[in-house]
Amino acid sequence: MTNLFILPTRLGDTIFTTGVIDTYKDQPSTIIASSITAPLFSDMPNLEKLIVMGKKPYKKHWFELWKLTKSTQWNRIIDLRGSVLSYFLNAKNRQVWTQPPAVHHKVIQINRAMGLIDATSPTLWFSKERLAKTKLNKPTLAVAPIAGWYGKQWPIQHFIQLLTKFCTDNPNAQVALFAAPNEIDQIKPLLEALPKNQCINTVGQDLLDSAAIIKSSRLFIGNDSGLLHLSAAVNTPSIALFGPSNDKLYGPWSYLNPSPHTVLRSMPIPRKKIKQTFSDKNCYMEGLKYEDVEKTLYKKWEHVS
Repeated sequence: MTNLFILPTRLGDTIFTTGVIDTYKDQPSTIIASSITAPLFSDMPNLEKLIVMGKKPYKKHWFELWKLTKSTQWNRIIDLRGSVLSYFLNAKNRQVWTQPPAVHHKVIQINRAMGLIDATSPTLWFSKERLAKTKLNKPTLAVAPIAGWYGKQWPIQHFIQLLTKFCTDNPNAQVALFAAPNEIDQIKPLLEALPKNQCINTVGQDLLDSAAIIKSSRLFIGNDSGLLHLSAAVNTPSIALFGPSNDKLYGPWSYLNPSPHTVLRSMPIPRKKIKQTFSDKNCYMEGLKYEDVEKTLYKKWEHVS
């Protein structure tokens, strides 16, 4: 019998769930994912079916998903989205996400909600062929300079200054830039500023290929974003730039102590959550000093070399 996983739509939230999914990787699985996150499961072992959920008016997508899944007797439904759909399907076992108090890291919250006592670390699955074709031949710094919300984004001018200096000081190294296709205009000034022979532009390529490149990189630096959590999931040491969000809940996860990841904050953790709205044009990252980021990058690059 097959397990059915119903996953969140956002990249970071989905990556947080992959440890739970990996617990059952030896059993046949069907995954329901968004168009953004579906590529992450291309190389997953024992994947029988990958259903891409597209949003439709009047929530018709849920009815279509029900039609696709109602005739199957599922071994286990693990609904990590907390949807109503899972209650209208046949299953021997059913576990549905409910939001606990926001005290522990989101990875721990998810694991406990799914009945797992020991937190399982997020992970990704790669074929040997994919790892071979994405293997890097130079020491590489992976960079995700864009965040989904402007308030969480360290100014691009700082990234330009930091990375042009890094390329000058490390002529045998290269920088791999990561961003979503709709963010190309934001990343363009950085692409134009870096030496062509030291820059890899990954914008628009397959998401799992991007993950494999980050896995092959020596170090990652980026804002609080899905790509940051992707880096942590493939065990690449990371420098995480945080501002208005709580890194105690959403920071890069690691089971290691001390963690290979470093968090730099531009401000104290807000006592009250700052809502991400398009009308809020404030940047909450300007308090993060360039000198602190540069010092951390050079120290960490030397440590992982």
